[in-house]
Amino acid sequence: MSTPAPGPRQSRSHRRRRSPAVSIVLVVVGMVVLFAAGFGLSVIIRGAGGTDAGGGGATTAPAPTGTSQAPEPCVTVTVTPGAGLPTPSQVTTNVYNSTDRAGLAAGTAEELQTRGFIIGTIDNDPLGRAVSAPAEIRHGPAGLASATLMSFYIPGSVLVDDARTDATIDTVIGAAFTAVAPQSEVDAALLAPSPSPSGPGCPTPTPTTQAPPPTGAADPDTSGTAPAP
Repeated sequence: MSTPAPGPRQSRSHRRRRSPAVSIVLVVVGMVVLFAAGFGLSVIIRGAGGTDAGGGGATTAPAPTGTSQAPEPCVTVTVTPGAGLPTPSQVTTNVYNSTDRAGLAAGTAEELQTRGFIIGTIDNDPLGRAVSAPAEIRHGPAGLASATLMSFYIPGSVLVDDARTDATIDTVIGAAFTAVAPQSEVDAALLAPSPSPSGPGCPTPTPTTQAPPPTGAADPDTSGTAPAP
């Protein structure tokens, strides 16, 4: 007796028995796909985050250690040269002759005294040096203002800081000296406004003074007899 062929009912039943396995495969494949997609997305996110974190350092370099700040300002102001200077009656000066012109120190001292200066010693230059300028005004730190005032009375004078401790000055008459400036010219020069740089950013001015030679320099008078001061 032959076995009858399965009918449609049996085929549908057979397909129903296979469908759970297919579903499991599909679920597994889906999970793998989702895992791969999630892993790739996380890599992209981490890469983007690293670019952002590092991008700031790449595009904007940190300021190097010790970077200098903006320079301090230096402005030009108008000043009056005579501001802060003493009056002649507050200045004591010795008057010395460094030339071979007899009586030059005495005559200059007399003129300076009529202008109000207090005159100390009148003599030939004790340093015995030749001064080519109209005068060499020797002073210490305390006598700088007094020496500056004297330079208005003898234009072209050279100021020399000899580190003395008092406020007296030495006015040493030189070869280029002609006369003490008229008082009207002195007053005009002291009151004339002039520009002056001011502020912490201004360059340090170059000193215009020079140190005197040691005592005992050769006497400029070669005749063997010193002239009268």
